[in-house]
Amino acid sequence: MCKEHLTIVMDRENDGFRAALLRGDDVIAFYFQPAPEEARAGDLYLGKVSGSRIAEVGWFLDLGDGKNGFLPRQKTLASSLEDGDCRVVQVEKEAREGKTAELTEHVQIIGRGVIYLPLSGYTAVSHRMNGDSREKWRKRVSEWCRPPEGAIVRTAAAQMPVSLISHEFHALKKRWLHLSAQAAGMGRPGLIDRQLTFVAEILNENHFPSFYTLITNLPFETNKLPAGVRLVHVSARNLFEEYRLNGTYSEAMKRRIVLPSGISLVFDYAEALTVIDVNSGSMSFQGDREAAACRMNCLAADEIGRQIRLREIGGMVVIDFIHLKSEKDKKAVVDRLRESVRNDPATVKIFGYTKLGLVELTRKRRRHGLRDRVVERRKKQMPH
Repeated sequence: MCKEHLTIVMDRENDGFRAALLRGDDVIAFYFQPAPEEARAGDLYLGKVSGSRIAEVGWFLDLGDGKNGFLPRQKTLASSLEDGDCRVVQVEKEAREGKTAELTEHVQIIGRGVIYLPLSGYTAVSHRMNGDSREKWRKRVSEWCRPPEGAIVRTAAAQMPVSLISHEFHALKKRWLHLSAQAAGMGRPGLIDRQLTFVAEILNENHFPSFYTLITNLPFETNKLPAGVRLVHVSARNLFEEYRLNGTYSEAMKRRIVLPSGISLVFDYAEALTVIDVNSGSMSFQGDREAAACRMNCLAADEIGRQIRLREIGGMVVIDFIHLKSEKDKKAVVDRLRESVRNDPATVKIFGYTKLGLVELTRKRRRHGLRDRVVERRKKQMPH
């Protein structure tokens, strides 16, 4: 299989759907779609302020049908909200670990080459484009916007003609006007629109590749799939088993994994952060200890970048690498870690070594992932 070719393997499980995203033969991410009635990232709702609030932090909103979400103050468009106010909001982060879904009024209407921002008032361009191209795109798209509109030019736009991006921008604007009118006619809180199907969610997160393969045992109408798909339908009941994905899936569920080099990584999940401990394991320090420790840490950094995406680890992450004395070696480890997350579609910020000798990073997360399944499973196993 082509090294850069993307493949989605998707099948049904007891309470929804699951999928594995492969680049060539390597699994790079797992995805899970909860039951249809649950609020998903990107969903648009008409929410009603419930009256509950946390000091000056934000407000809880009733989303209808027993669902609710939290709207942080910095994500609102109004200076203040009153009990009973109705607002159009979008799910920014899905509910997890007992935390309610996080909402925003800075709505995004998602397209392949551009994201329309009806209320945010700024334009931005993917950092994956080069400097000259970014500035040209920013200027061009700004001319299409009328206050308070804005837009985000996506990576895929670099491969699309300007006329197509312009058409998409105005089509998304038209769609927003339709959704706004729909919301205005709703008499109670509820779902306004689910923008993306499960497959489209995966493609959206990965910048809508121009060509990919979807392998599934579920019925699909090809004309309802995004462009560029090669659909392969198989009859096997368990595709993770059929395509030998269970090994990677099971390993990513483990607290401790051992790399081929002998190094081990230990993942501990707390409510506020994730801690990753790097152990030398069976590798021995022969000769220059500092050089050996740096080499081990660099190998660990490669795998950590892979694992945080596989497990969908988000928020604050602290890594306890093998101790190093040299600032040059520490920089080499941080650079290796930065390279390992370079292609992660989520925003990863690496802050480097702390005074305690730990490496800190943050990773933005929006969706339910494998990490949440590990936490949920452990909670069920705990004695009550």
